[in-house]
Amino acid sequence: MLNAQKYLEIVRSRGERKLHLERVYRLIYKRDLFLAAYGKLYANKGAITPGIDPNDTVDAMSLKRIETIISALKAGTYNWQPVRRTYISKKGKTNQSRPLGLPGWNDKLVQEVIRMVLEAYYEPQFSDNSHGFRPGRGCHTALEAIRTNWTGTTWFIEGDIRGCFNEISHTVLLNIIKRDIRDQRFWKLLKGMLKAGYLEEWTYHKTYSGVPQGGICSPILSNIFLNQLDQFVENELIPEYTKGSIRARNPQYRQLSRKMAKAKDARDLEQYSQLQKQRRQIPSKHPHDPNYRRLKFCRYADDWLLGFTGPKTEAIEIKEKVKQFLHSIELTLSEDKTLITQAVEDRARFLGYEIHVARNNNRITQYQPTGLAKRKARSANGRIMLSVPREVTSQYKRRCSQNGKSLHRTALLNNSDYEIVMTYNMEFQGLVNYYILAQNVAKRLYPVRYAYLQSLVKTLAAKHKKNIFWVYRNFYHRLDNGKKAIKVTILREQPKAPLMATFGAKPICYAKRIAITDEKPRTFPLQAEIVQRLLADKCELCDSTEQIEVHHIRKLADIKKKYRGRPQPPRWAVFMMQRNRKTVVVCRKCHEQIHSGTYDGVKLT
Repeated sequence: MLNAQKYLEIVRSRGERKLHLERVYRLIYKRDLFLAAYGKLYANKGAITPGIDPNDTVDAMSLKRIETIISALKAGTYNWQPVRRTYISKKGKTNQSRPLGLPGWNDKLVQEVIRMVLEAYYEPQFSDNSHGFRPGRGCHTALEAIRTNWTGTTWFIEGDIRGCFNEISHTVLLNIIKRDIRDQRFWKLLKGMLKAGYLEEWTYHKTYSGVPQGGICSPILSNIFLNQLDQFVENELIPEYTKGSIRARNPQYRQLSRKMAKAKDARDLEQYSQLQKQRRQIPSKHPHDPNYRRLKFCRYADDWLLGFTGPKTEAIEIKEKVKQFLHSIELTLSEDKTLITQAVEDRARFLGYEIHVARNNNRITQYQPTGLAKRKARSANGRIMLSVPREVTSQYKRRCSQNGKSLHRTALLNNSDYEIVMTYNMEFQGLVNYYILAQNVAKRLYPVRYAYLQSLVKTLAAKHKKNIFWVYRNFYHRLDNGKKAIKVTILREQPKAPLMATFGAKPICYAKRIAITDEKPRTFPLQAEIVQRLLADKCELCDSTEQIEVHHIRKLADIKKKYRGRPQPPRWAVFMMQRNRKTVVVCRKCHEQIHSGTYDGVKLT
């Protein structure tokens, strides 16, 4: 009998060779797969969030619970529960919201097993131009690909699909999967998940299309569906709108070059200089060469961008062909948001960045082609430039100021100095890390850092009931790298190093290249430490071996704050704090005492 690790390796191998997959259903109910899924999901913040059943959470997870799910799958009686629907506001749009589905824990576990199988099979088949919801890829890989490979682009076609995730056709999606995976029981399981419906204000609603936002399988299913768009663009549009190996020489540029050669032979320096200035104002290659076309494509989830080198009339044709293809898979192109942007004169928007093509006839750089002498060229021309939009600065400054004046954050006043400084630093440094590929990152974000610094100082001053000058005297220090920053240090017992939180220690610098730290996908997820503890089948508090399950809490910080300074915290809380874990493997008796507040005779209330 194949174990889970070997099975996923076989699935991935068949995906790489684009072979059909069969007999999937009878192999997904392996305990190893469910344990791996548990090890991946248990630490998520949403694991403790209930769906429609308040008791269906990760708490009280056990091997018996996994066996119950597997038995239902084997018998074909597993029933998907409707998800609990809530709404979250769209980023930067306070008056708009998007639906979020919250499934129960058992459904999350089954969805993660399905996701592992689908990812192992489809990941090798996905396009290199797709970057969303994929291991080892992200926003920065998409932007880096554009900046590196799109030199000389004339037009940007910014794509927007109206309500993409809510409008995905179940029939089209299942037909795509049926083409590759030949297992009727597996199709039935997927269909049941898609048709499970949702509860909103305790009213049941059926789902006729879309993948639930918030579902574990939603990202991989949307990528499987939108991979059809990737294949259409790569296999049909790009070959049709790609011509020529190199641009033809500009006749006007060649004419001026010949005149310059004659002036040089005649030793007429003044005429040579004038001709050289004229030549620098025009491109060396033919800008409207009818025999040269290039089309580039990049997609992140439902956001996509096309870069076209050619006339605008053909760019409009490309947009219409994409619109027709999306209509064929029952999606709608948003006309008012799908824009055709001139790459030099205007700026396109993609993944929060502004993108345009640079033109600078005065900047001359020297380069040396392989095997040839050194040459000078206007290499800045045609380069893709990434920028931070102006409104990003004002948006983040408004988070810590009002009417142009910095304000303290009342919500942080009960936190420690270390937590306050760490919160400000994490927020701001996350912003810097995202926009690090932009050439104007320092210009746009240094004003944001100043606003954050003023707000941080006022927050510390309000906490200690002091003025801001006292904060600067006590917290503003010079660091080892020579820079001055707000610093808070917490000493700890040896041999532990002291904890240190700083704000303003790192410079804001543009990165020409960025290292993607995401690991490449493994064929299977490694067993987590919590799984090994669960398989030991022993209570970590009383050493019992009967009815073993796992007690989960939402955040370890809540326990630390609750029992900080108390003389007699319960043993289970001490266990968690000492080991810095938000899980403890216990027997049923200990678990019931923990929840009832009677463990060790110390009430939790």
